[in-house]
Amino acid sequence: MITQQAVDADPTNTRTRPTFQRSGRKRRSVPHLIFGSVLVVGCAAGGLIAAQQLGERQEVVALARPVEVGHVILQQDLVGVNLAVDDAVKVVPASAAASVVGRPVAYSLPVGMLLTDDVLGPPRVPADGRAIAALGLKPGQFPPELSAGSNVVVLAPGTNEGSSSGSWRAVVVAVDRADQTPVVSVELPEPEARALSSAPADKIAVLMVGGR
Repeated sequence: MITQQAVDADPTNTRTRPTFQRSGRKRRSVPHLIFGSVLVVGCAAGGLIAAQQLGERQEVVALARPVEVGHVILQQDLVGVNLAVDDAVKVVPASAAASVVGRPVAYSLPVGMLLTDDVLGPPRVPADGRAIAALGLKPGQFPPELSAGSNVVVLAPGTNEGSSSGSWRAVVVAVDRADQTPVVSVELPEPEARALSSAPADKIAVLMVGGR
């Protein structure tokens, strides 16, 4: 009877025992895998929330140049701009640009203004509680770049000795350079327009400023 020991000791025995080799791959940590999955999901959710907050970008109609109140919109007055617009703002999509051509503007508007139904139609200047003051000025009293839609500060010295000088924020409605004395029309609150109208025109200085 051949025992298992004899078999193991027999040098002629060609049977080999199976050997097992450890894999070189390290076991992955389950907590790390879970954390990685949560991180990816969190980033994706954050991106979705950010996209919803920014809103979907769309091409809408804006003014390619400033226009004065009563101006009838021409095709060359328009330009398409891509931006995210709040749903509450009723802008004109670029696909409907032809619908505003031929319509007048109700106010003097600056370049880049987004067109809406609120700014189109018969002239609505001045609005309630506001007035338009006409200033007969000479070159040097206002910037040559001045145009309708410009935001300005009008400065004037006191009308009497010892009186304080005046300063009024206004919006330029029109600039008429046809005459020898250019006329700058500005819109501002009615009480301020009354005070400005009493200032000597030859002492007035007009400054272009940003904002409104």
